Amino acid sequence: MRPSTRRILVALPVILAALGLAPAVAASDAASPVQQRILELFFIILVFALIIGVLVHVIILAAVQWYKDSPRWRAPKGHPRTHDRRLELGWTVGPVLILAAVVAVTWVAIPFVERPAHYDYAIEVIGAQWAWRFHYPSPFVFPNGTNATVPESSGTMYIQQGVTFLLLVRSNDVNHAFYVPDLGIKIDAIPGRTNIFWVQATRPGTYTVQCAEFCGLGHSQMHGEVVVFRPGTRAIPYGPPPSTVQSDFGSPKYTIVDIAFKESPGSCNEGQWSIQPCAITLGSNFNVTFRVWNNESGTHLFEIATTPTGIIGPAQEPKTPHEPVFINFNTGPPGQYAFWCNIPGHRGLGMEGILNVTGPRTENVLLRDNSISPSEIEAPLGTSLSFAISNVGTRPHNFSVGPPYDTRTQAIPSGGNATITLVLNRTASAAPYGDLPGIAGTLRVITSGRVTPPPPPPAGFPVVEVTFGLAGLAAAAAILFNFKLARDVRRRQRLPPEEE
Repeated sequence: MRPSTRRILVALPVILAALGLAPAVAASDAASPVQQRILELFFIILVFALIIGVLVHVIILAAVQWYKDSPRWRAPKGHPRTHDRRLELGWTVGPVLILAAVVAVTWVAIPFVERPAHYDYAIEVIGAQWAWRFHYPSPFVFPNGTNATVPESSGTMYIQQGVTFLLLVRSNDVNHAFYVPDLGIKIDAIPGRTNIFWVQATRPGTYTVQCAEFCGLGHSQMHGEVVVFRPGTRAIPYGPPPSTVQSDFGSPKYTIVDIAFKESPGSCNEGQWSIQPCAITLGSNFNVTFRVWNNESGTHLFEIATTPTGIIGPAQEPKTPHEPVFINFNTGPPGQYAFWCNIPGHRGLGMEGILNVTGPRTENVLLRDNSISPSEIEAPLGTSLSFAISNVGTRPHNFSVGPPYDTRTQAIPSGGNATITLVLNRTASAAPYGDLPGIAGTLRVITSGRVTPPPPPPAGFPVVEVTFGLAGLAAAAAILFNFKLARDVRRRQRLPPEEE
């Protein structure tokens, strides 16, 4: 046996083992069992395709090498073989076996993808031009026998990690398709018919919903989200978070932050319309009132569905004189939450923004005999701010915060320390702090500013990169091979074969 043949036989089991493990490895980061099974099936078929492609290219290259016309070519001795039953049997039976294997793995996967073995709850998914609504089982019965009403949600479906949900998908008007790529969901929503699918999310997070069936002018804006929350974070395993908003959206109760719909471009995106301010920063667990204005020509509706309070305001029609809507809520824990206009198509035109909720904050302050450090502090409205003060001067100093907070003076001896904590519940452009009057710094309390982008989603298997990379390699190899054939043709033209 030739050394090259031995090397091929030694490497072959390793290559086959790697190809066999590739589907399971590629699907290991799936966010649901359905998505995992779909990825496994895709990569099993991809492995078969790679094997066939490599085999076909090897045979083509070998045939070209064996039968190419060159000065060294000699006709074979004896009569040439024109038929080979073993070869014909191989290229007939081989593809049949491969197709049978693909059919077998697909036949096993399809029932698992389409129907769950069992489910815990059923959710109605209703499509309409151009938004998604989700109707949950209500009321929810707790183990102690008490009931809780679960309202439906618009645009966002809320489900608990690890719980199996049956999805009853239908449409109120035209054909739609409920498509959540990261969860492996794709099912048509047809008027007058209920289609069935299922989901069991294995990783918490927020997943994008798209409409995969052209349904009219607003089709490209028919987006939504599936929010998967961890077990134990809510009493009910589905449905929007409980709301603390007053039912009539009537009068302001807390510190007011103004928000306005604008039918003109803003600073956060390149859309035709905007919400101003489009970037709001507030402290955590802070009671705030959003005063929402509509001074434009069209009807608008404020929604901040991903906050802990899950708010959808009433529709605001253009009025004269203009009247705002007051939305009272608590910001909850730190995080980033989107808000937008819920009128179909308006969010896609740019009417959206980000609420950045920050946690408590501590500032180390050094008091000297003739200066203070830092000389300026900027913090979001609603922040619980602690001043950790150190008197590094040679004499005693006082510390306080001036208007609009007016805290009590704290006496600090030379070399001593003190702490003052206050909630920044009023905006201020230049509130003084320090040994007042005299040695002072400036406190700025803001509501809008730069918002840090949310963390990127976890990286999955690079399906697109691998597919296009293999296609690129194949194309490059084909081009190089054609150049080689052309060179051989030119060489044969210069050096014709010798006649016997």
